[in-house]
Amino acid sequence: MIEINPQKIDYTKRISEERKSPVQNPKKLVNNLSKGQDFIFRGGLSLQAEFGKQNVERFQRFLTTPNGKLFVAQQAILQSLNPKRGTRIYNPLAPVISKALPQELTHLKPKRHLDVGDGGLIGTFRNLIGKGEPPERTENAVKFFSRKNPSKTMDLQVRYGGTESMTDYPTRKHTMGGKGDNDFIKFRIRDAVNRKWIIFPALLDGGITDNSSTSPSTISYIGRADKVHIYGGYTRTISFAIDVVAQRESDIAILWEKINYAKGLVLPKYQQFFGKNDSSRPVAPIIYLTLGDLFNNTPGFFTSVNLTIPANSTWELENGRQVPHLAKLAFDFTYIGKETPENRVGAKHFDNISDLFKHPPEELTKVDDTVADPKSKREMRREQRTARREDRKGRREQRRLDRKSFGEAFKKKRAELGANKTFTWRGKQYNTNRADD
Repeated sequence: MIEINPQKIDYTKRISEERKSPVQNPKKLVNNLSKGQDFIFRGGLSLQAEFGKQNVERFQRFLTTPNGKLFVAQQAILQSLNPKRGTRIYNPLAPVISKALPQELTHLKPKRHLDVGDGGLIGTFRNLIGKGEPPERTENAVKFFSRKNPSKTMDLQVRYGGTESMTDYPTRKHTMGGKGDNDFIKFRIRDAVNRKWIIFPALLDGGITDNSSTSPSTISYIGRADKVHIYGGYTRTISFAIDVVAQRESDIAILWEKINYAKGLVLPKYQQFFGKNDSSRPVAPIIYLTLGDLFNNTPGFFTSVNLTIPANSTWELENGRQVPHLAKLAFDFTYIGKETPENRVGAKHFDNISDLFKHPPEELTKVDDTVADPKSKREMRREQRTARREDRKGRREQRRLDRKSFGEAFKKKRAELGANKTFTWRGKQYNTNRADD
């Protein structure tokens, strides 16, 4: 048995021939060794290019061997087991391109999988060579999808704007006259005073609360313990909240412009009604709300618009744009509706979905012929015709009176009605008394 003690080996006597010889690259392993400065690339750019060429040729020879073919098959099977959809196709060119790149260009190496994106030929080719979509468009915290093609992402963050038409919506590029993209759930706010749309993606947070309430009054009579309840009024409020998210830098100005105008929907607008000399008067902020098919351009007004910025929201750091990327808007909407609220068969307390209800609306003026007396029916129709004639006659006389001056109208009504009576002239009530009465 031979025992070697490495501690007793004299390493000082072993001197490499390469250290003694001043000649570099003695075996001519490469042809482009740089004798000057390396700059960024170690050994020079020509040396790194030659190394890359040699690596690619060596790897290609390996792929032609049985072990190389087995390697490609194994990588394809392993990649197909990736839990993330869209990344299960192995890219056979990824290791070849990686072998050709120097160490200083590691960040340019392609992914080992094919992210086909929208499934098109161009998207497949771009990902094959490592030039896919930039991460900020495909790896956002929140993705918006098309209703027609769920696999295709799109920009639902449209601008603030609109026209006189209720069917012209702003888009991401234009503030008026466009149809825009359709979200999965319709969510739009129409500012009826300024005739503008505020459209957010329908990222509802916390659900929707629809509360209908009444406020009856009570009367207590002497000697009675129970009370008499008299119907007072009706109020309906809808409460909901949405998350507003800036996916990228270009969304910030669009997003916060809409938040700015949404906060103004509880404020009046001051404008002149009767010319330039008239003082400005407040106009109530009426809006039309669209939320799915529950409410479709439903008139009402906001009693509260609450903005909340979460503690975990990131901020933009550029001066003039230092605002959060994530916020929450909570709305309290007072319902006015499109028809008289009442409890009857066929009443519509919602909008488009009410068209699917089975029961037809009641005809309020319908008369049952099996119960009504034919004579009473003829008399009722005669009275209705007489009332309509008298109404038309009264409107004609009122129009003639409104065309007269106030003095002529007062003289005419004084003669017809006498003193201490009232008459209407141009929409206002006046007394027939003179100053000496």
